[in-house]
Amino acid sequence: MLTPKTSRMRQALFELQTRLEKDLTELEATTPNLLKRFLMGAELADRAGEELKRWAGQHDFASEEEEIFFFKYIQPGILSRKIYYSRLFRLEAGRPKILREDYRKFLFRELQRIDMFFEEHQALHLYVSSGATDKDEQYFLRNSRYNNEYPVDLAGMLDTRFCTVTSFKLAELMGLRDVGDYIAGKLENWTGPLQLSPKPRLRWTDSKTDLVELVYALYSAGSFNNGVAELKQIFEWLESSLEIDIGHAYSHFRDIRMRKKEIAIFLSRLRSNLLRRIEELGERTID
Repeated sequence: MLTPKTSRMRQALFELQTRLEKDLTELEATTPNLLKRFLMGAELADRAGEELKRWAGQHDFASEEEEIFFFKYIQPGILSRKIYYSRLFRLEAGRPKILREDYRKFLFRELQRIDMFFEEHQALHLYVSSGATDKDEQYFLRNSRYNNEYPVDLAGMLDTRFCTVTSFKLAELMGLRDVGDYIAGKLENWTGPLQLSPKPRLRWTDSKTDLVELVYALYSAGSFNNGVAELKQIFEWLESSLEIDIGHAYSHFRDIRMRKKEIAIFLSRLRSNLLRRIEELGERTID
Protein backbone atom coordinates (compact mmCIF):
# COMPACT_ATOMS: atom_id res chain seq x y z
CA MET A 1 0.00 0.00 0.00
CA LEU A 2 1.34 3.47 -0.92
CA THR A 3 1.99 5.82 1.99
CA PRO A 4 2.36 9.63 1.74
CA LYS A 5 6.11 9.13 2.20
CA THR A 6 6.18 6.64 -0.66
CA SER A 7 4.29 9.07 -2.90
CA ARG A 8 6.73 11.88 -2.08
CA MET A 9 9.66 9.59 -2.79
CA ARG A 10 8.30 8.59 -6.17
CA GLN A 11 7.53 12.20 -7.07
CA ALA A 12 11.08 13.30 -6.23
CA LEU A 13 12.63 10.50 -8.25
CA PHE A 14 10.31 11.04 -11.20
CA GLU A 15 11.26 14.72 -11.19
CA LEU A 16 14.94 13.78 -11.40
CA GLN A 17 14.24 11.39 -14.25
CA THR A 18 12.04 13.92 -16.09
CA ARG A 19 14.67 16.64 -15.75
CA LEU A 20 17.31 14.37 -17.24
CA GLU A 21 15.09 13.42 -20.19
CA LYS A 22 14.30 17.09 -20.81
CA ASP A 23 18.01 18.01 -20.80
CA LEU A 24 18.81 15.13 -23.17
CA THR A 25 16.00 16.09 -25.55
CA GLU A 26 17.32 19.65 -25.70
CA LEU A 27 20.83 18.34 -26.27
CA GLU A 28 19.68 16.17 -29.17
CA ALA A 29 17.96 19.15 -30.80
CA THR A 30 20.80 21.65 -30.40
CA THR A 31 24.03 19.66 -30.86
CA PRO A 32 24.56 18.46 -34.44
CA ASN A 33 28.11 17.17 -33.82
CA LEU A 34 27.64 13.50 -32.95
CA LEU A 35 30.73 12.99 -30.80
CA LYS A 36 30.07 16.17 -28.82
CA ARG A 37 26.39 15.22 -28.41
CA PHE A 38 27.14 11.72 -27.17
CA LEU A 39 29.89 12.88 -24.82
CA MET A 40 27.69 15.58 -23.33
CA GLY A 41 24.79 13.13 -23.05
CA ALA A 42 26.96 10.72 -21.07
CA GLU A 43 28.06 13.57 -18.80
CA LEU A 44 24.46 14.69 -18.17
CA ALA A 45 23.44 11.12 -17.31
CA ASP A 46 26.49 10.72 -15.08
CA ARG A 47 25.57 13.87 -13.12
CA ALA A 48 22.00 12.62 -12.73
CA GLY A 49 23.38 9.29 -11.50
CA GLU A 50 25.53 11.05 -8.90
CA GLU A 51 22.51 13.04 -7.75
CA LEU A 52 20.56 9.80 -7.46
CA LYS A 53 23.37 8.28 -5.38
CA ARG A 54 23.29 11.25 -3.01
CA TRP A 55 19.52 10.88 -2.69
CA ALA A 56 19.85 7.16 -1.92
CA GLY A 57 22.55 7.88 0.65
CA GLN A 58 20.34 10.36 2.47
CA HIS A 59 17.09 8.38 2.47
CA ASP A 60 16.16 4.99 3.85
CA PHE A 61 13.53 2.95 2.06
CA ALA A 62 10.40 2.74 4.18
CA SER A 63 9.41 -0.62 2.74
CA GLU A 64 10.47 -3.38 0.37
CA GLU A 65 7.98 -1.93 -2.11
CA GLU A 66 9.94 1.36 -2.18
CA GLU A 67 13.24 -0.46 -2.65
CA ILE A 68 11.86 -2.58 -5.50
CA PHE A 69 10.44 0.53 -7.18
CA PHE A 70 13.81 2.28 -6.97
CA PHE A 71 15.87 -0.61 -8.35
CA LYS A 72 13.35 -1.72 -10.96
CA TYR A 73 12.26 1.60 -12.46
CA ILE A 74 14.39 4.56 -11.38
CA GLN A 75 18.03 3.51 -11.07
CA PRO A 76 18.13 1.37 -14.25
CA GLY A 77 16.40 4.13 -16.24
CA ILE A 78 19.00 6.74 -15.37
CA LEU A 79 21.98 4.38 -15.63
CA SER A 80 20.73 3.21 -19.04
CA ARG A 81 21.12 6.74 -20.41
CA LYS A 82 24.78 6.80 -19.41
CA ILE A 83 25.30 3.37 -21.00
CA TYR A 84 23.50 4.50 -24.16
CA TYR A 85 25.45 7.71 -24.73
CA SER A 86 28.79 6.22 -23.67
CA ARG A 87 28.35 3.30 -26.04
CA LEU A 88 27.38 5.59 -28.93
CA PHE A 89 30.42 7.79 -28.27
CA ARG A 90 32.75 4.76 -28.40
CA LEU A 91 30.88 3.47 -31.46
CA GLU A 92 31.30 6.64 -33.50
CA ALA A 93 34.79 7.43 -32.21
CA GLY A 94 35.99 3.95 -33.18
CA ARG A 95 34.25 3.71 -36.56
CA PRO A 96 36.28 3.04 -39.72
CA LYS A 97 37.04 6.41 -41.27
CA ILE A 98 37.69 5.43 -44.91
CA LEU A 99 35.43 2.92 -46.63
CA ARG A 100 31.65 3.05 -46.29
CA GLU A 101 31.42 -0.75 -46.64
CA ASP A 102 33.82 -1.17 -43.70
CA TYR A 103 31.56 1.05 -41.59
CA ARG A 104 28.51 -1.01 -42.54
CA LYS A 105 30.26 -4.23 -41.51
CA PHE A 106 31.39 -2.54 -38.31
CA LEU A 107 27.79 -1.66 -37.45
CA PHE A 108 26.58 -5.19 -38.21
CA ARG A 109 29.18 -6.62 -35.83
CA GLU A 110 28.06 -4.23 -33.10
CA LEU A 111 24.44 -5.23 -33.68
CA GLN A 112 25.37 -8.91 -33.40
CA ARG A 113 27.11 -8.25 -30.06
CA ILE A 114 23.96 -6.59 -28.76
CA ASP A 115 21.84 -9.54 -29.96
CA MET A 116 24.16 -11.91 -28.11
CA PHE A 117 23.77 -9.90 -24.89
CA PHE A 118 19.98 -10.06 -25.19
CA GLU A 119 20.16 -13.81 -25.81
CA GLU A 120 22.28 -14.23 -22.67
CA HIS A 121 19.84 -12.21 -20.54
CA GLN A 122 16.63 -13.24 -22.26
CA ALA A 123 14.96 -14.37 -19.04
CA LEU A 124 15.34 -10.96 -17.38
CA HIS A 125 14.31 -9.13 -20.56
CA LEU A 126 11.12 -11.18 -20.90
CA TYR A 127 10.36 -10.86 -17.19
CA VAL A 128 10.49 -7.06 -17.17
CA SER A 129 8.91 -6.50 -20.59
CA SER A 130 5.98 -8.77 -19.69
CA GLY A 131 5.20 -6.71 -16.59
CA ALA A 132 5.74 -9.68 -14.28
CA THR A 133 6.19 -9.04 -10.56
CA ASP A 134 6.47 -12.49 -8.97
CA LYS A 135 10.29 -12.39 -8.79
CA ASP A 136 10.66 -8.74 -7.79
CA GLU A 137 11.90 -9.59 -4.29
CA GLN A 138 14.55 -11.88 -5.77
CA TYR A 139 15.68 -9.45 -8.46
CA PHE A 140 15.38 -6.00 -6.90
CA LEU A 141 16.07 -6.25 -3.18
CA ARG A 142 19.70 -5.67 -2.21
CA ASN A 143 19.73 -8.31 0.52
CA SER A 144 18.33 -11.10 -1.68
CA ARG A 145 20.56 -14.10 -2.17
CA TYR A 146 20.40 -13.62 -5.93
CA ASN A 147 21.88 -10.13 -5.71
CA ASN A 148 24.69 -11.24 -3.45
CA GLU A 149 26.05 -13.93 -5.75
CA TYR A 150 28.03 -11.87 -8.22
CA PRO A 151 28.74 -13.05 -11.75
CA VAL A 152 32.42 -13.06 -12.65
CA ASP A 153 32.04 -9.99 -14.90
CA LEU A 154 30.60 -7.88 -12.06
CA ALA A 155 32.63 -9.01 -9.05
CA GLY A 156 34.10 -5.97 -7.30
CA MET A 157 32.42 -3.49 -9.69
CA LEU A 158 29.06 -2.81 -8.05
CA ASP A 159 28.32 -0.24 -5.38
CA THR A 160 25.76 -2.39 -3.58
CA ARG A 161 24.33 0.60 -1.71
CA PHE A 162 23.15 1.99 -4.99
CA CYS A 163 22.96 -0.93 -7.41
CA THR A 164 21.95 -4.58 -7.57
CA VAL A 165 23.17 -7.21 -10.02
CA THR A 166 19.74 -7.25 -11.66
CA SER A 167 19.25 -3.49 -11.84
CA PHE A 168 22.67 -3.15 -13.49
CA LYS A 169 21.86 -5.82 -16.08
CA LEU A 170 18.44 -4.26 -16.66
CA ALA A 171 20.09 -0.87 -17.28
CA GLU A 172 22.40 -2.53 -19.81
CA LEU A 173 19.42 -4.10 -21.58
CA MET A 174 17.61 -0.76 -21.74
CA GLY A 175 20.65 1.15 -22.97
CA LEU A 176 21.71 -1.44 -25.52
CA ARG A 177 18.16 -1.73 -26.86
CA ASP A 178 18.35 1.94 -27.83
CA VAL A 179 21.88 1.55 -29.20
CA GLY A 180 20.54 -1.27 -31.37
CA ASP A 181 17.76 1.00 -32.64
CA TYR A 182 20.36 3.65 -33.49
CA ILE A 183 22.48 1.16 -35.43
CA ALA A 184 19.46 -0.30 -37.22
CA GLY A 185 18.45 3.20 -38.29
CA LYS A 186 21.93 3.83 -39.71
CA LEU A 187 21.84 0.58 -41.66
CA GLU A 188 18.31 1.20 -42.98
CA ASN A 189 19.49 4.46 -44.52
CA TRP A 190 21.77 2.38 -46.76
CA THR A 191 19.95 -0.88 -47.34
CA GLY A 192 16.27 -0.25 -46.55
CA PRO A 193 14.51 -1.83 -43.55
CA LEU A 194 16.43 -4.71 -42.04
CA GLN A 195 14.78 -8.02 -42.77
CA LEU A 196 15.46 -10.21 -39.79
CA SER A 197 14.53 -13.84 -40.34
CA PRO A 198 12.17 -15.03 -37.60
CA LYS A 199 13.66 -17.45 -35.13
CA PRO A 200 12.02 -20.87 -35.04
CA ARG A 201 9.89 -21.53 -31.96
CA LEU A 202 10.85 -24.74 -30.25
CA ARG A 203 8.98 -26.44 -27.41
CA TRP A 204 10.25 -29.16 -25.11
CA THR A 205 8.01 -32.19 -25.66
CA ASP A 206 9.71 -34.77 -23.46
CA SER A 207 9.00 -34.80 -19.74
CA LYS A 208 10.14 -32.08 -17.35
CA THR A 209 12.12 -34.67 -15.44
CA ASP A 210 14.02 -35.57 -18.61
CA LEU A 211 14.88 -31.90 -19.11
CA VAL A 212 16.06 -31.55 -15.50
CA GLU A 213 18.25 -34.64 -15.94
CA LEU A 214 19.83 -33.10 -19.04
CA VAL A 215 20.37 -29.72 -17.38
CA TYR A 216 22.04 -31.20 -14.31
CA ALA A 217 24.35 -33.20 -16.59
CA LEU A 218 25.33 -30.11 -18.58
CA TYR A 219 25.72 -28.06 -15.39
CA SER A 220 27.92 -30.74 -13.84
CA ALA A 221 30.06 -30.76 -16.98
CA GLY A 222 30.47 -26.96 -16.86
CA SER A 223 28.95 -26.54 -20.32
CA PHE A 224 27.57 -23.01 -19.80
CA ASN A 225 29.70 -19.85 -19.47
CA ASN A 226 32.85 -21.90 -18.88
CA GLY A 227 31.31 -23.55 -15.84
CA VAL A 228 30.40 -20.38 -13.93
CA ALA A 229 26.68 -20.26 -14.83
CA GLU A 230 24.34 -21.05 -11.95
CA LEU A 231 21.64 -23.69 -12.14
CA LYS A 232 18.89 -21.12 -11.66
CA GLN A 233 20.27 -19.06 -14.55
CA ILE A 234 20.28 -22.10 -16.82
CA PHE A 235 16.74 -23.08 -15.85
CA GLU A 236 15.45 -19.50 -16.30
CA TRP A 237 17.01 -19.33 -19.76
CA LEU A 238 15.55 -22.69 -20.77
CA GLU A 239 12.09 -21.85 -19.43
CA SER A 240 11.93 -18.69 -21.53
CA SER A 241 13.55 -20.27 -24.60
CA LEU A 242 11.47 -23.46 -24.62
CA GLU A 243 8.22 -21.96 -23.32
CA ILE A 244 7.99 -24.33 -20.39
CA ASP A 245 7.42 -23.93 -16.67
CA ILE A 246 9.73 -26.46 -15.05
CA GLY A 247 8.46 -25.65 -11.58
CA HIS A 248 10.55 -26.96 -8.70
CA ALA A 249 13.58 -28.37 -10.52
CA TYR A 250 15.10 -29.91 -7.41
CA SER A 251 11.96 -31.98 -6.82
CA HIS A 252 12.47 -33.55 -10.24
CA PHE A 253 16.16 -34.08 -9.48
CA ARG A 254 15.27 -35.73 -6.17
CA ASP A 255 13.04 -38.16 -8.07
CA ILE A 256 15.96 -38.93 -10.39
CA ARG A 257 18.29 -39.64 -7.44
CA MET A 258 15.74 -41.98 -5.87
CA ARG A 259 15.52 -44.29 -8.90
CA LYS A 260 16.26 -47.86 -7.91
CA LYS A 261 17.77 -49.28 -11.11
CA GLU A 262 19.20 -47.00 -13.77
CA ILE A 263 19.50 -43.39 -12.58
CA ALA A 264 20.26 -41.44 -15.78
CA ILE A 265 17.52 -42.95 -17.91
CA PHE A 266 17.15 -40.01 -20.29
CA LEU A 267 20.91 -39.64 -20.85
CA SER A 268 21.15 -43.35 -21.61
CA ARG A 269 18.33 -43.02 -24.12
CA LEU A 270 20.09 -40.07 -25.75
CA ARG A 271 23.31 -42.06 -26.06
CA SER A 272 21.54 -45.06 -27.56
CA ASN A 273 19.68 -42.92 -30.09
CA LEU A 274 22.84 -41.09 -31.08
CA LEU A 275 24.79 -44.32 -31.62
CA ARG A 276 21.91 -45.75 -33.63
CA ARG A 277 21.85 -42.66 -35.85
CA ILE A 278 25.60 -42.83 -36.42
CA GLU A 279 25.32 -46.48 -37.43
CA GLU A 280 22.41 -45.70 -39.76
CA LEU A 281 24.44 -43.03 -41.49
CA GLY A 282 27.21 -45.53 -42.04
CA GLU A 283 29.86 -43.38 -40.39
CA ARG A 284 31.12 -46.12 -38.11
CA THR A 285 29.90 -48.85 -35.79
CA ILE A 286 30.35 -48.33 -32.07
CA ASP A 287 29.99 -51.14 -29.58
